[in-house]
Amino acid sequence: MRKLINILGIATVILAMIGCGIAVKQSQLYIPVFNPNDTAFYTSSEIYTGFITSEAWATSAEKCISADATREAAYKGDLGLHIKWNKTQEGCPWLGIGFGWDNWTGKDLSKIQNNGAIQFWVRMAEGERAMLPWAIGLEDFSGAGAWLGMSGRALKAEKVTTEWSRVVLPLSEFNWEEQDCDVSNIKQIIFQLEADGEVFMDEIKIVPYSGGYRNRANLTTLNEDEFNVDGALGDAIWNTDELAFGNNKVHMAVMGKYLCVAAQVKDANPLTNKYEGQKVWDGDCFELAFSTDPEAPQKRGNYLSTDQHIGIAIRKELYAWDWQDERQLKKTKMAVTQTDEGYIFEAKLDLSELDVDPFEIGEIYGLEIAVDHGNEKGRDIQERWNEPSTAGFHENPTLWGEMYILPPSQANR
Repeated sequence: MRKLINILGIATVILAMIGCGIAVKQSQLYIPVFNPNDTAFYTSSEIYTGFITSEAWATSAEKCISADATREAAYKGDLGLHIKWNKTQEGCPWLGIGFGWDNWTGKDLSKIQNNGAIQFWVRMAEGERAMLPWAIGLEDFSGAGAWLGMSGRALKAEKVTTEWSRVVLPLSEFNWEEQDCDVSNIKQIIFQLEADGEVFMDEIKIVPYSGGYRNRANLTTLNEDEFNVDGALGDAIWNTDELAFGNNKVHMAVMGKYLCVAAQVKDANPLTNKYEGQKVWDGDCFELAFSTDPEAPQKRGNYLSTDQHIGIAIRKELYAWDWQDERQLKKTKMAVTQTDEGYIFEAKLDLSELDVDPFEIGEIYGLEIAVDHGNEKGRDIQERWNEPSTAGFHENPTLWGEMYILPPSQANR
């Protein structure tokens, strides 16, 4: 059995080791063909699994923070981490614990940045709280760190209680670009602790995880004879993955230069929209916001020239509007059929009219979908796919989800 080490004061030892010229080598943390259902990572995916070693450290004085390996703290195996901290005391300016893992080598996370996550298990020593006041950082060997705060989306439970709960932090959600952090040469993981508390934590690992906190739409490629825009059910597009939100069921696909959409919408006042131009949103309307550059940063706060925002006024005579270029789209093929509960809507958006190339197979693009419901006075409800609780996607792409253009081998329809 490896010797257990109390991590208080270990940071000083680590700095001394680095100063003595210990070589930094990279450890690639991926497998050649990554299957999101395959858990066969290399052993360096294990950040903490039962033993505290010299790869771990904690800051500040013992009155501020303590972390020990105990049986009581074990979720799995013999030992887990018992962490107690109090930043509210005088003389406790910054509290954190960290793990260099895999002998302090440089870990290459670039190949799993969009399909991997940091995962751990946690429970309170007593009581409960809505969320842990923590932020988690991944630091490279230049000192730059990408960070992600704890949120309701990270916790796979309603609250942190005395029962074990799983926490998942997708690698894609860390602010890599903003902090100029090198995802291909990660030195350590850091847990920054605010306020105070006492928890048990165990099984800190890197695990497969598709995407991030954003919803993801997997778009199949259709042949030309598989989608007839007629406002009726039955075409191949209706067999693709369903995006269900609010009172809406949406299907999407690509077909060469076309972005294809089919939707079933429940609406008490269907086909009610009296506007054209900028105000098509103020009534029954189908809105699409999406990127056309797969390299565009997901966390950008403003629209780029490669971003699109299209609105289609839902009425007997359908009308498509391009908010980015402030013009009517005349090449979009559209059809709508009123039903007892609302309407069926289909469209083929011609990307060439937007002066953009067809989507690339295997790439990820930003996407948000909104269905506006109106009456004679205008819009009264907007239902959104990715971010139902936060308005403003027409100005802020950080509120978007993703669409992945499936390779033919991955399509299932």
